[in-house]
Amino acid sequence: GTLHLHRTSAPLVSYRHRVGMSQSSGTPRKLLMQLRAKAWEDIVFFGTKGTDNETVWSKNGFAIWGAGRDGKDFLKALSPGVASRVVCFVDVDSNKIEKIKFYDNPTIGRRIPILHFSLLAKNANKCVDNVVFGRVSKEKKNGDAFDTNKQTDTTRKCEEPKRKKQKTKSRHEETIDLNVLQGLPVVVCVAMYRTNGALESNVASIERVEGKDLWHIS
Repeated sequence: GTLHLHRTSAPLVSYRHRVGMSQSSGTPRKLLMQLRAKAWEDIVFFGTKGTDNETVWSKNGFAIWGAGRDGKDFLKALSPGVASRVVCFVDVDSNKIEKIKFYDNPTIGRRIPILHFSLLAKNANKCVDNVVFGRVSKEKKNGDAFDTNKQTDTTRKCEEPKRKKQKTKSRHEETIDLNVLQGLPVVVCVAMYRTNGALESNVASIERVEGKDLWHIS
């Protein structure tokens, strides 16, 4: 039969950590990411073949939420065929969106755009109204915090930016149909519950269903 994942109010398993006796604490971070990516491919991406969810991930591709370390490591850990289905990164950091704009990966020969997460919203009005850029700061003593810095009209993020000539060999330039973005499934590669509710609120605003077209890898 088909297995279903359900949330419970009470913990089902308790984990006890002992310093120096934990195998997981000594396992390299990238190896753990590779194992997570492989499990995600087998269960979610390839595991949907022959089901109603098959076209959700394979037809138009998917987005990775988080253009930081974990998002990039997740992309690198994917098999070439699955990595080719990544349409874009989305983030809240204005520096990544406005200045960096693309993630270049010569290994997979891709130049993947970095967009504001609001462009994924199924409600088109959320793509242009009251958009706020921000970043997750981990430098404050009171823990992680989400800082907003300015409001920006995301419609211009959809325009092709001017770029300087590349010294490296030219790679495939990504073009995106903005209508496709509103239906893309999303893999979130940012840790939850560390932004005073900001990340959770942002993820909720794009109106995806966890376990169907929304998965968390962190």
